[in-house]
Amino acid sequence: MKILKEVVVTVSDNLYKYLTFLEKARFIKSKEEALSTALEFYKKLAMHDWLPFVYRMGGGRVILMDIAMLSDLFHGLSNIEIFNAGKASAFKRKLTNPFFRDVDFSDTENWSIVLSELEVMGWGRFSKFKNEIKVESCLIPVPYLQGYFEGMFGIPFERHPSKIPNINIFVAKKEKE
Repeated sequence: MKILKEVVVTVSDNLYKYLTFLEKARFIKSKEEALSTALEFYKKLAMHDWLPFVYRMGGGRVILMDIAMLSDLFHGLSNIEIFNAGKASAFKRKLTNPFFRDVDFSDTENWSIVLSELEVMGWGRFSKFKNEIKVESCLIPVPYLQGYFEGMFGIPFERHPSKIPNINIFVAKKEKE
């Protein structure tokens, strides 16, 4: 059971008008819900540790990059190079993220820890069912994702394309005995 506490907040007239607009347009249910959600993101993104021009999250630094710039970066690489970069990034992430220490990512029950982090970082929407990962609205190249999953979870993955645009399914392969 979640225990709720009440906090009274004073906001600028401009912010109040913005929240009222969002509420009337039904982008949010209420001003209270929007402020609570904003605080959850503040906490998840460790914004208390942000300094001007330096944004951090879980011991790492966050950069905001236009998707066109990201595409340009990947455009000059082969699919194998992109896959290897994803795998290397996962290995480094496991070593440097303090939240990942002592977590057995070969256990599918722990995959949600990584998938939740990717969602918070804006990679897209990730959901898990048994040994499958569904990826929605992700602009990261498929070879990078596959390499990242393989490096993070220590299991080979096979991509199963979807007929629905912007959805990819990754299925963990069973190890040969």
